This record gives sequence, C-alpha cells and structure tokens, in this order.
Amino acid sequence: MYTNDMKKYDPFIDDINTDRKRRRIKFDLIFFLAVLIISVFGVIIIYSATRSSMPGGVSDPQYYLKRQSIFLGAGVLLFAGLQFVNYRKVRDFWWISAGLGIIALAAVLLFGYEVNGSMSWIDLGLFPVQPSEFAKIFMIITLSAILSKKKTEKVNHISVSKVILSTITAFIFILLVLLEPDFGTALIFFIVFIGMLFVSGANFLYVLGIMAATVAGFFGALKVGVIEQYQLDRILVFLKPDVSTEGVGYNLYQSKLAIGSGGLAGKGLFLGKQTNLSYVPEHHTDFIFSVIGEELGFIGAFLVIAVLGFIVWKCFRIASSSNNSFGLLVASGIGFMILSQIIINIGMTTGIMPIIGIPLPFISSGGSSLVSTYFGIALVSNIYIYKETRRDHEIAYDDFSDE
Repeated sequence: MYTNDMKKYDPFIDDINTDRKRRRIKFDLIFFLAVLIISVFGVIIIYSATRSSMPGGVSDPQYYLKRQSIFLGAGVLLFAGLQFVNYRKVRDFWWISAGLGIIALAAVLLFGYEVNGSMSWIDLGLFPVQPSEFAKIFMIITLSAILSKKKTEKVNHISVSKVILSTITAFIFILLVLLEPDFGTALIFFIVFIGMLFVSGANFLYVLGIMAATVAGFFGALKVGVIEQYQLDRILVFLKPDVSTEGVGYNLYQSKLAIGSGGLAGKGLFLGKQTNLSYVPEHHTDFIFSVIGEELGFIGAFLVIAVLGFIVWKCFRIASSSNNSFGLLVASGIGFMILSQIIINIGMTTGIMPIIGIPLPFISSGGSSLVSTYFGIALVSNIYIYKETRRDHEIAYDDFSDE
C-alpha cells in the first residue's frame, strides 16, 4: 500500500532512475561497422595494388598488407579507448589541442624529411608520421571550442571577435602546412574551417570575405613566385588533361585509362593489368580509386562511394542531433574533412579535380591518414554516445560556459 510516508522517497527513486538512464550507453554499431568494413576493404585493395608491383623498393609482397593491417588495428584501439571519455571534457583542454597541432606542424619544418616535394614527414624510428593529418583533428577541436556558444549567445549568431579569433587560429595551421609546402592538405584545412564557420552561424558576409581574401592571397602568391610552376601544373592539368601523356598529365591519363578499362563489373580483384604492371603511379595511395575502378568496375566503385557517403551522412546526422554546439561543430568538422577528401581524391583520379595529393579516407595506404581519421570518427561516435548524458539543468549552448 502506497502511503504518504513513502512519498518522501520519490525524489530519491527519481534520481536513481535518472542515473540509470545516464549510464545507459547507446553505441551506433552500424556506423562503426561501416567504417570497419570500408577499412578492411582498403587493406585488401592495397594488397591487390602492391602484391605484384611492390612500390618503394620493398621485397615482401605482403609488406603493405601487414603495414596497413597494423595501423588499422591501432586505429580501432584508439577508437575503442576514446569511447570511455566524455567528449565534453575535451573542450576544457582545447588549448592543448591547439598547442599540439601547432607544435607538430612546426616540428616537421625543423626535423622532417621530404617526400614528393613536400617536407611533411617525421621519422619516429619504428615508423614515419605525417603530423598534418593529426593537426586536422586538433584544429577541428580548437575551432569548435572557439566557435561554440556561451550563455550570453542564445541566438544563432557568432560575434565578430570569435570570427576573427577562429580565422587567426585556422590560418596559423594553414600557413604552417603551406610552408612544407603541401597545398592539397592546406586546402582541406581551409574547407573544414569554412564549413565549420558556416555551421556555427557566422554571418555569411564574413564567410564570403574570408574566401575572397584567400583567393586574392592565392593569386598574390602566384605573382610573387611563392608557388612554383611544377606545383601550378599539377593543380591546373585537369583543365587540359591531354596536354601531355608523359609529363604532368601522365598520372591522370593512366588513371582514367585504368578506370575506363574496368567497365561495369571490373576485371576482377587482383587481376588489374594497369595495377599489376605499375602503369598508374602512386596507385596504392593517392590513386587507389583507379585500382578500384579497374578491378571492381562501376559497380564496385559505386558501392565504395555509397559506403563512404553513408559514413559522411552519419557524421552530419550525429552533429545535428548533438545537444550542444561544441558537439555539433566537432562532428560537422569531421564530416567536412572526410567529405572534402573523398570528393577531391575521386575527382583527381577521374580528371574533374586538380591533382593535389589527397588520400582516399579509410582506403589509401598510409598510417597517419588512417589512424587520424579513426581519431575523428571516434569523436563523432563519442558525441552520439554521450548526447543524452547532460544534466537536466543544462541547455544546448552553455554546457561548458564559464561566463
């Protein structure tokens, strides 16, 4: 029998039920499986691309298979570990992310070594690291903290001071990447910044002004000779891809030939002639999509794009369901990062985008790219897990406000 004396325990019981709800973990298994499946596929297609050609002077046909598998394992472990740390705590230490990103990019200029014309790598002994890949995530965290709303900002408006501070921060990252020089990666940084600025609710005129200033800066760099002719040729060859099949247009010519020869269903896994005979340069990294097109055809390429598109969609879907602006911006930034790399990489191999050396996420050979992308995906998954754990009195825009 329920008596009046028992009613005094109702608040206590409600608190217990609330705590149970907070502890309930909602993991997006489909999202993770999509990421894992496309990554495993990447390991297989890398093996197909390298088992006969063995780029880089290696003698083991399984070298790149083993190497990418190890990095995939590291990425999965990183993903799993980050699921137990509430992403809200990251915002309190955004300055650490900013410092790590800037220090890493500065270190590569001092201690790095050159690959394909860019000093983008640091040798750690056991393996090399490309700091700019991880700096993308650090910049996203930093910009998300700067642009996220406070108590005093209960409308969809970002102050001029925040726009200025975020612009300065982003351009420090971009400038350090340009000094390597790595124009392709710098472009990804810029696209991510513009996308996040737009999502944050900044005045559209601010966004247009920043874009206009960037374009003006590019042409200014051309005029003073900061951008070398060979770099410009790589960027502009897509405007006239038939200018040379032996010079700067060789990569694109061979890539389009490989993709076109795949037809509807492809020649079969491990059976690509263009791949096995190494006609397509960098076919295990930047031009991995040409291997997919040749061996798996239009159907295989379409399925790969569909899975990648699903992953990007989930990033933005989770961003939109976040109950605070920091989570919204982090997940959106990761979404823009992956989406821009997919579009540019596939566009490079098919001749509709400049050849600027961008890897295909989850698929191209490269430990730094794979592990850093898993870092970003882990943050997105974490936002989904903890989106319902805020206290009842917290609201979307002041979870971390100290004002």
